[in-house]
Amino acid sequence: MSFYSEEENIFQTSIDRFSEKEILPFIDSWEKDEHFPDNIFKKLGEQGFLGILIEEEFGGIDGDLKLAAAWCEAFAKVPAVGFTTAINMHSLVIMPALQRYGSDYLKKTWLPGGVEGSKIGAYAFTEPDAGSDLTNIKTRAVKDGNEWILNGSKIFITNGARAHFVIVLAKTNPEAGYNGYSSFVVDTTLPGFSVNRKLDKLGWHSSDTAEISFSDLRLPENSLLGDEGKGWFQSMSSLEWERLMLSLNSLGGARQCLKDTIVYTNQRKVFGKTLASFDLSQQFLADMKNSLQLSEASCHRSLGLLLAGKKCRKEVSLTKLFVCEEAIKVADRCLQLHGGYGYTTEFSPERWLRDLRLNTIGGGTSEIMARIAAKEIFQ
Repeated sequence: MSFYSEEENIFQTSIDRFSEKEILPFIDSWEKDEHFPDNIFKKLGEQGFLGILIEEEFGGIDGDLKLAAAWCEAFAKVPAVGFTTAINMHSLVIMPALQRYGSDYLKKTWLPGGVEGSKIGAYAFTEPDAGSDLTNIKTRAVKDGNEWILNGSKIFITNGARAHFVIVLAKTNPEAGYNGYSSFVVDTTLPGFSVNRKLDKLGWHSSDTAEISFSDLRLPENSLLGDEGKGWFQSMSSLEWERLMLSLNSLGGARQCLKDTIVYTNQRKVFGKTLASFDLSQQFLADMKNSLQLSEASCHRSLGLLLAGKKCRKEVSLTKLFVCEEAIKVADRCLQLHGGYGYTTEFSPERWLRDLRLNTIGGGTSEIMARIAAKEIFQ
């Protein structure tokens, strides 16, 4: 029995058809050019794909996290994790956060364009000297009359070079502990906003990952996202979903990598026999299939807990730890089965291996996931 409903399966089929027409024919050139066109956001928006979790009032389809998960698994087949993550961060993390905490002004200003794909968003937490340890961020926002003055820098920002708006976490009261952080929606056309550089990366080539900075950037008072002092809690509130989203992305990508490899091993002849006919190849393929079945079960169990509103920090952390690490192993073994061809860009495993590698870092490293789970297990 499928985990997803008939309607959700039909939705996944529509994603496949869109990808086959609008993405797959171009993805290799986007990777080579290290850039994908902004216009693809608009094409996705025309199909309603950017408004899965957004209310109808702002142009969305008001779906739930299960529909979003169905999207993630299907869209993850596209062989470019940087590209798929760039879309997912915009539509499934950034805009829902804006909808959840934003004022009427902020929602009306950014959500309709975000759903249409004419306004692209980014999230800016991480800093050059503060990766997983967000308590040490140095970006400051100081109140000045009816404005806020923002100073600081952020790094590893997906969509950072192309964003029209950025949700920025900054300290507003360093002495107030977790109550001393606030979030702001920054219009990137404002004076004082800069894209310092686009980062060269091992993978995720078509996605722009940027370092950005704010220099005496004056923000109007209505740029504050939600209440002052609530930024830390806003940031933490969506972490379970974001980590599960990355896990589903790894699952879908590794699944596609294995599918391509099964085709290859059934076609490749070695010593007069297909590669798939050898016992060791069959063992490799069976082990990978088993790994992906376990990964799928872990993802769907965590999703069920999240949908039920149950506490699932430990379970999601364990899911991300297991699934993202296993996806790398699958890609690596698929590359091995391709032999020398696997080490070329002619076949997909080398890209999957490079791209899936980052999912064990983004959204919280594997080590952080283990620490979170262990803390709850042994408390």
